[in-house]
Amino acid sequence: MGAIKVILPDDLEEQFRNEVFKSKGMKRGNIREVVIEAITMWMESEQKKRSNAAKKAWETRRKS
Repeated sequence: MGAIKVILPDDLEEQFRNEVFKSKGMKRGNIREVVIEAITMWMESEQKKRSNAAKKAWETRRKS
């Protein structure tokens, strides 16, 4: 399993921890679970953007 060290501004870290606690509770591993979820959602969003851009480029090319 890989590791990524991220340094966040104090206020953002505090807000993040509070939201994780409110949503999932204070169980060990919850922060890791939420970070994995957030990264996965971000990657899916980026892939969708690229896919939409490729579709748009294809449609533009087809019309030419």
